[in-house]
Amino acid sequence: MYKKIMVLLDGSRAGGKAVDHAEELAEKLGGELILFRVVPPANIPAVGMGMPGSISMYEMAAEAADIENQIGVKRARNQLNTRRRQLEEKGIKARAEVLTGDPATMIKKFAKSEKVDLIVMATRGRRGIKRALLGSVADDIVRSDVAPVLLLRR
Repeated sequence: MYKKIMVLLDGSRAGGKAVDHAEELAEKLGGELILFRVVPPANIPAVGMGMPGSISMYEMAAEAADIENQIGVKRARNQLNTRRRQLEEKGIKARAEVLTGDPATMIKKFAKSEKVDLIVMATRGRRGIKRALLGSVADDIVRSDVAPVLLLRR
């Protein structure tokens, strides 16, 4: 039934709980785990244009943001690969994927392209005005038609 299980991770402890639940499912059902993380792009601050003929402040800020993204992706890959190896040592088929972009968009795009059977993720469970103001990746994923979603409260 659930042969391809995508586990969404954000670097929090709650993400570890999501992996634990997904691990149990994969073990019982003989499924593959896809450990998945999206690193949002670093923001480029609004800066002046600099002196004519010199590297502009914007170009320097853009370069710094690019370096920050590369570091974030590398750190995320290392974390996911460590967990992947732990799962494989237990005999669970797993792989790690890290992308950069808008989390909800990238999650849905990847899940659809990989034809995942289940998405497992932790949620903060915000309500009311906090949820309206901050948005919710979990809400966006649940409302999509990509795959069934197992939400775990943090």
